[in-house]
Amino acid sequence: MLDQITSVDIREQCHIQEQQQLDPQGHAVRVTVIQGGRSANDYSYNEQVLQAIARMIEGAQAYADHGPPDVATRSVRDIVGFYHDACYIPPSATCPGGRVDATLHILEAAGWLWSMIYEACTLGRPELIGLSIDIFGQWQLDEATSAREVTRIIALNSCDIVTRPSAGGSFNRILHSQHLTSKNSILKGTAMTTADEQQTLDPTTQERVNHVLEQQCLLEQQRLQLEQLMAQARLEHAGLVLERRLQESILPQAVKDEIKARYTGRIFEEKDLDAELNSSLNMMAKLAQDGLIRGHSYEKVEIGSQITEAEKIQGAFDRMFDLDIDTARLGNIYGFNSIREAYARVTGDASLSGGMTNYSKLGNIRVSESAPIMRITEADTTTASFSYLLGTSMNKRLLKDYQAWPAEWQKWVTIVPIRDFKQQTRVRLGAFGSLPIVAEDTAYQAVTLTDSAATYVAQKRGNLVTVSRETIINDDLQAIKQIPTKLAVAAAYTLAEFVYGFLSSNPGIYDGNNLFTAGAPHNNLGSSALSTAAMQTGITAMREQTNYAGKRLGLRPRFLVVPPELEWTAIVATKSAGVPGSNNNDINPMLGFVSVIVSPQLTSTTQWFLVDDPREIDTIEIGFVGGAANPVLFVQDSPLLGLNFSQDAISYKVRMEWGGAVVDYRGLYRGI
Repeated sequence: MLDQITSVDIREQCHIQEQQQLDPQGHAVRVTVIQGGRSANDYSYNEQVLQAIARMIEGAQAYADHGPPDVATRSVRDIVGFYHDACYIPPSATCPGGRVDATLHILEAAGWLWSMIYEACTLGRPELIGLSIDIFGQWQLDEATSAREVTRIIALNSCDIVTRPSAGGSFNRILHSQHLTSKNSILKGTAMTTADEQQTLDPTTQERVNHVLEQQCLLEQQRLQLEQLMAQARLEHAGLVLERRLQESILPQAVKDEIKARYTGRIFEEKDLDAELNSSLNMMAKLAQDGLIRGHSYEKVEIGSQITEAEKIQGAFDRMFDLDIDTARLGNIYGFNSIREAYARVTGDASLSGGMTNYSKLGNIRVSESAPIMRITEADTTTASFSYLLGTSMNKRLLKDYQAWPAEWQKWVTIVPIRDFKQQTRVRLGAFGSLPIVAEDTAYQAVTLTDSAATYVAQKRGNLVTVSRETIINDDLQAIKQIPTKLAVAAAYTLAEFVYGFLSSNPGIYDGNNLFTAGAPHNNLGSSALSTAAMQTGITAMREQTNYAGKRLGLRPRFLVVPPELEWTAIVATKSAGVPGSNNNDINPMLGFVSVIVSPQLTSTTQWFLVDDPREIDTIEIGFVGGAANPVLFVQDSPLLGLNFSQDAISYKVRMEWGGAVVDYRGLYRGI
């Protein structure tokens, strides 16, 4: 009989009882107040913090929606219920970060809310609404994960019903007066006929009920412990599989580190990890094949059919920077008219009255020295920080302007991805001469190939840009909108200056000689001003270039590179049907022979250059670390949500990493 009672009790306690009548004394629902780990707002909650929240949530008030950020006291008209029977649930397979559960009692005055909860749970859609805590506490920034780790809870303001919770607050099951349901479910099927007997239990039955409840609690504890042990075993197994598969992979270390960071601390299927490794390997092969990456982090990525509030706000930031958005998906979103409006919309600090905080270093954690008490609201209104949203739009504007900047040097250089900042070596292998005749019964002759090697080391280039508190208060939107455009111009010009510097500076190259020499060993330096005759002399010199075996290569230049001062001379020399300046009707052999490239980075008013196509022969190689051929903008310092910025400014870091060298002189010729 006892076994039968226990089975019935467990079954009824774990499911929604849709056919029961509501308790006239009030309505109760079992809820998850908060889940441990990292929330959608990048706050991280550990076990100690969750236990503190479990203690504070007991008897706490529940409101419909969060109140305004600058209002600490709520109206009595907003109260919809209170919490009791709160407890901390340790980590399990279904909730690896642990959680805080409680019973939410809905007041009779909030019958509209109970109807919504009941219908959502009955239809199997409890995710339509959720819970969001509103607390006062302290946090510190973990720079390794960029998460804001909550270290102390000062006070619990409320735990409110919202539409889009960000910390796992959810409705679990309807209880319908937990006390009576527990007893009646245990006694279901017994011979009780009167109302008095249903309300009063004899000592023997009461003892049996208590014993069953104790056994039920014990079984629940054992189940949780078993789940924890199994989850730990699976986690350790996943860690071993991850280490083994990464060691076996031939991916670059940087890619391995990124995959390891994503999978460490997770329970996953080995097939999923293999798919990730294969996908990364295919991507690296494609990058190596294409050479140049275009559109780095600029193209829109489809993340789902549902449009979030963060996407709408990001679209308004993009509009503010005159960027195109996906109107078919996001609709006609209007951009922010001022930077102050954007800041107030995201942070909720319309008055810009928040304080500043000084920070110091402690390992990987950036700790607030004054440890201010600030409001942490886990709701949909703060899904992304102001610095991230602004930085994302600035990065898009930067990349768009950078890619629009003329980069004709890409036509005649070789662009490759490189893995690291170590010395890069490009070997120029020797060549065979004419194959000798091999007489009958005579051994073949052995040939030794000579070679040479060009080397270079990539370097990091970049700068810091700040958006100050004064800029926000002064609402200087035009100043901020100029930042990404000016950075794009600076990055494009710096890279072009680096490439054309090989031509104008005549540097020493891999064989110990200058790139251009009038005679031996390179025979690629002329002494005449730009003209059709001088170009013909240069073309002939390139045709006569030989390999290591002394065989002529017959190279044909494809581009004529000139400074702005020689632009019109170059156009006349390459576009005229007749020989320019000649009184005869001689045809111009240089008509359409080469394409003209004008470089403002060339400072000499007389130098001109003939360059071959890199598909025929290597000339200059430019290597980008990780294949990142575009500048990248990073948020260096995150602001405080709803308050002002740390150190009175948000810092953005722009970075590019490249190196290069002349790998073969024979595809280059200089006049004068």
